[in-house]
Amino acid sequence: MSAKPILYLLAGNGGAADWWNDALPYFRHYHPQPLELPGFGDNPAPPLPDLASYAEALLAATQPGSHIFAVGVNALLVMHALARRPGHFQRTVLLAPVGAFLWQRRLPALMAPKPMRLLAYWLLAYKPHWLAHKFSRQRWSATQYRRMGMGYRRCRAFLPYWDMVRADTALPLLEWINDSMELVWGEHDAMLGREQASAWSAILARADLHVSIQPGWGHYPWIDQPTEFVAWLESGQRGFVAHGKGGRLQLAALAGLPVPTAVSVNHADDPRVAALLASQPDATWAVRSSSHAEDQADQANAGLSTTYLQLPRTAVAEHIALLRQSGVEEVVVQRFVAPVLSGIAFVRHLAAEVEWVEGHLAGLADGQLNPQRAILSRLGGDWASRHFPTQHGLSQQALWQFLQAVLHAFHYVHGDVEWAWDGRQLWLLQYRPISDYGWRRHLTAANIAEILPPQPSRLVEYAQRRAAGSIPAIMARWDGRVLQDAEPFTARYGDASYINNDLFLARLADWGLPSQRYADEVGGSAPKLGLRPARLLRQLPLFWRMQQRSRAALPDLAAGLQRFDAELDQLRAQAANGQQLADWFCRFYVFVVQGNLCIGTALAGSGGSLLGRPATAYATLGHAPHRLPWETDPATPRPAYTALPLQPFPRWTGAIQLAHRLGLPGMRGYYLQVREWYRDNLMRIFFRLHHAMPEPDRAYWYTPHPASRTQPGAFWQDGQADHTQAQGFVIYPGAAEGILGQDILLEATLDPGRHAHYREARAVIALMGGRLSHGATLLRELRKPAAVLPQVDPTWVGQAVRYRDGQLSLMSAIH
Repeated sequence: MSAKPILYLLAGNGGAADWWNDALPYFRHYHPQPLELPGFGDNPAPPLPDLASYAEALLAATQPGSHIFAVGVNALLVMHALARRPGHFQRTVLLAPVGAFLWQRRLPALMAPKPMRLLAYWLLAYKPHWLAHKFSRQRWSATQYRRMGMGYRRCRAFLPYWDMVRADTALPLLEWINDSMELVWGEHDAMLGREQASAWSAILARADLHVSIQPGWGHYPWIDQPTEFVAWLESGQRGFVAHGKGGRLQLAALAGLPVPTAVSVNHADDPRVAALLASQPDATWAVRSSSHAEDQADQANAGLSTTYLQLPRTAVAEHIALLRQSGVEEVVVQRFVAPVLSGIAFVRHLAAEVEWVEGHLAGLADGQLNPQRAILSRLGGDWASRHFPTQHGLSQQALWQFLQAVLHAFHYVHGDVEWAWDGRQLWLLQYRPISDYGWRRHLTAANIAEILPPQPSRLVEYAQRRAAGSIPAIMARWDGRVLQDAEPFTARYGDASYINNDLFLARLADWGLPSQRYADEVGGSAPKLGLRPARLLRQLPLFWRMQQRSRAALPDLAAGLQRFDAELDQLRAQAANGQQLADWFCRFYVFVVQGNLCIGTALAGSGGSLLGRPATAYATLGHAPHRLPWETDPATPRPAYTALPLQPFPRWTGAIQLAHRLGLPGMRGYYLQVREWYRDNLMRIFFRLHHAMPEPDRAYWYTPHPASRTQPGAFWQDGQADHTQAQGFVIYPGAAEGILGQDILLEATLDPGRHAHYREARAVIALMGGRLSHGATLLRELRKPAAVLPQVDPTWVGQAVRYRDGQLSLMSAIH
């Protein structure tokens, strides 16, 4: 007789092992094991510092191949564990997970002040019966309330958990989980309702995801109805498939969106079909596929199967059978909407690119009708083209609000929306994630071209693509609107990665700031955004919060570096393979760029260098095998391995530390010191990563990615040229004479790894670069005459030239 599989039971914040006592006697097929993580229940270990540490603790406390049922905030923890170690759990069932819409929910905002947390903790620990309506619609026994209170009373992690689980920490890299997962919500859950199910289907875009809505359940079904709870859990019922046409329509309906009545079935004699047809005897019907090969996060494969429209009820069963015979796993039967207008919209929070036709969308899909087009945008200006004219009573504002409501339901993940207007209301016919689309989005090679070769390694491109959607979350510490925009840090053009300017320009537009300063800082050019003084004044509290939180993040960088360095040590000791190192590098890449964004934000508000300009890491570089051209790509060949311990955080005087904490101006020099200390330590870890990669795996991970960056400067992702002219500027004043390209270096971009070449040059000129780039910082520290001059005549290379304070001239022309 085989042993029963282990089922770990993990309650949410405050949870203790005895919370499960009511349900434990009813398990027959599982061996249940309630879990108490550090800081919970009777676990003697202190609370851990962050979600990453808790994910590692959960992995250490559970056996590979086991099953787990987790609730609320600790359901989120299970996802973090699976993001680190795919396949660790054979079955994962999560009840009402926490993590979606955290920047918009009232409770996290209410619990942000510590006195409110202490009050909530006291009530939960000592007067749980006062909050009975929050726990359940049922009245529990005195013993059950006492047990609940004791769990909270023993939970030392309750208070710090509110600091750990934030909008900027909750969801990084979860979109890449591909494990099988089951999400369940109770119909009467008063804490996290079922309307969040659509958001989680978008967050867990690549998981094998099933969703269940359990009638009669609240947030604690193992206490309310333990026998039914255990019976359901042991039955193995998985709910409906979330990632498919039918699943997303069900999710949209749960979120309250207007979806024509539909059912998803596997065979024509499903009783739900007959009930649906009988409920609307005068309707006609659409029968369409919901194949597992369609509408996936990385490949849409739209149009693989025929869609049958305006079918009478008598023909529905026949057409279900036709689709099933063609290999379709699931068929959607939906009431047919007879539209006067219908269309497709590629929607993001910043813009919607819309095509529409008179009548039904089928005329557009089969090419019989020529659609009208418009690009609508919050940013206006160069991002938009045409308006949507009011037609048949449908206005641009109504269409925009509808499309944004769909986007919100799916956690703002950019989507392809099919819509119909019947003359009275808009209907959602389909939502699918966008697998590939060339937006009217502004990109730039500036900044990224300074640190990565035009054709980076597969390792870098792998990490860059996986990290792109997670990196911007750090900015939610001061402005949660960045999560609504859902703009990635980098975007692709020609299958190569570029910096996504829209991520940053959208913030400037919301803040009322002009775009030119941004272009100067990173290099290149940007579409025009004007100064809006009234909007700018309203953002002053945000700017204060931004400075305080970005500055507060700087001392934490050292601990983060040490943690990732220790993880790399552990991977090396375990002889990790290339894929494991690449997945570690993805997480490290998120940390790296988020740290740089915090440093950059602190620099942007530092108010000059009035308090001093301490030397950076370049002043004491000495023996530096880790610093070389294109050093930001770990695949770049390195010298033989040598121990390179991490350098400690710069030591500041008490006065400087006070100025830093108070947010005083004049700190630019010290923040530049932090930035170059951070980069130098990053290169030390990159040096170790380079040598950690096993030789057999280098043939793949260290080879160049097939696509190369071909676009210089700034441009539009939809392929249209950007005619905005990049401006030149002086990096460090001075004069020099010599041969251009030899004595006076002419660089496409400024690479800090070429510091040895810059030391020897008489002057340095770059065609592209930003005022705050690492290369510009190095040249100022070297006191080297230097400038960014975008319009240098390439025929001057090899000729004698004179450079002075941003002006370049031919010596022959002078004489």
